[in-house]
Order: sequence, then structure tokens, then C-alpha cells
Amino acid sequence: MSALLLKKQADYLVHDSYTVETEDHEDHTFNGVMFDVEVLDRRPVQALVVDSIHVRGGLGQMSVWCVEGGRRGVEEKPAAWTRHFSRHVEASWRDFTSLKLEPPLILLPGKTYGLYVHSADQGDDGVVYDNQRDEICHEDDYIRVFPGLAHLSPDPFGADGPWWGSPWRRRRAFVGKLSYGARYVLWRPVPAAHTRFDPTFRRGVVAAFYALTMGWGGLPTDCVLYILHLARYDWFEPPESDTQETLPPPPPSPATAHRLLASQQQRYANDYSRFDNIRDSDDSSDSSDDDFHLATMT
Repeated sequence: MSALLLKKQADYLVHDSYTVETEDHEDHTFNGVMFDVEVLDRRPVQALVVDSIHVRGGLGQMSVWCVEGGRRGVEEKPAAWTRHFSRHVEASWRDFTSLKLEPPLILLPGKTYGLYVHSADQGDDGVVYDNQRDEICHEDDYIRVFPGLAHLSPDPFGADGPWWGSPWRRRRAFVGKLSYGARYVLWRPVPAAHTRFDPTFRRGVVAAFYALTMGWGGLPTDCVLYILHLARYDWFEPPESDTQETLPPPPPSPATAHRLLASQQQRYANDYSRFDNIRDSDDSSDSSDDDFHLATMT
């Protein structure tokens, strides 16, 4: 019997378009702005892929840089950064101009990254930015944007300002947009993947396996596994119009589900033997972390 191959993560980007758009008070312009973003772990994502940054101003010779771990301590250390954009861009004072990143930024959940947008043109009108008004400039289910620094030098990471003192101005905020997609973790019957999903999804998985233990005469086990494998993280969330009174009763407790599984295991031995053939498509061996039982599915 051939093994059922389940991937750890999606090999495609979701086609839902996510855009971070910060407030725009048109406070300042100068050569650049440097700030941190944090990738949140609220959704089961493998990575966020940022493909473009949108800014406005006098622009000119533009560059975009990224560093893992955040900007602090490396503001003037270009060797620590990776450049993702370098091109001359026409001025755009009213509308945001898209800077297409090559390669795109791959941002991992739970980590912080420093971003630096810079104009090398002489003068003080390269990039529009704002004064800091809050401790967080933007936050959604995937990403958090922090205030940062304005840069007053036409040299990327330059230490010399146009006048005396430091070329960096603190308590400034990025003005613009970040466009990104999410590469999701795919559900698999192993704790490392199962626990990345919220309680609603996990209860849906329990309900599916509970139906199998009760002799549900529907789809084969392999098909149910594959449907769960490809289901979106919010597949089991009820419509907003549903109330608690219209929802189906909750699934049994883990202990009850475990007893049901034990009582039915002999009867459906042939069906459950398929679990022995489940392997990750990119795993060559088993590990103790992959041991999974119905009682752990909550």
C-alpha cells in the first residue's frame, strides 16, 4: 500500500491580498526611514512573503534593506543588512510608488526584522515620513510595525548629517504600505502541526475523527485526512450570523474520545491501519515528536 504524503507547509501563497498601510500626516521628508516589524504567531503561518514596499516623496535613487533581529545596534553597519531593491524611481508626491523587492522578504513568525528605505538623492525631500504618535504604528493578525528613525544622509547608513550631530532622528514613523502574502502551515496528524491551529479548528478535527470511530459510512480515512490537510485555518469557524444557540453541540472530551477509539479500534482495524502509512513528504524517518493520539487533539 502506498503511503499518504502530507506536506508540512503550502508550496504556494494564498491569493488573499494583505496590505499594511500606516497613517500619513505628511510631517516630514528626508533621505530615509528605518523601522522594525514583528511577525506575529496568531495564525498558523510558515512565513510572510513581502513582495513590495510603497512610499512617496521626491524619491530618486532608492534602495530597500532588511536585517533579521531588528535595527538596533546595526543602524550604521551595512554589512549586516541585505539589499532587496536598488533603482532610480520618479518622484511621486501624491500617490504611493511600489518598490518591487527582489528577492522578496521571507519573514518568519515570532521574529523581528529591521527595514530601511533610503533615497540617495541630495536634498531633503526623498521620502515622506511622520512623527511617532504611538508605540505601535500598525498591527493586524500577521504583523506589527514599530516606530523607528529618520535618516538625514544621502549615503546609505551614513554617519554624517547635513549639519552637526547625528544624522538620525528618533521617534519617527514609516509612511507607506507593505504588501505581503502568507504561506500557511498545513494540518498534519502530528502535535507540532496540530497545535499551531486554534481550538475551533482542533475541535473540528476531533469531530471528524469521532465520526470515523463511530462507524461513519462516508469517505475513507485517507480522504478525510487529506481534506483536513488542505483546509484553511478558519475552515471550521461559523459564519458571523450564527449564534451560540444555533451551533452544533461540542465534541466529546479527550478522555471520552480516547475510550471511544479504544472500543472501536478492533472493529475498524483495517481502516485504522492506514495511519501506519502516513509520512511527511519531506521526512525520511519517524521521530518521537510525531506520535499522535486522538486524546491529544484538543
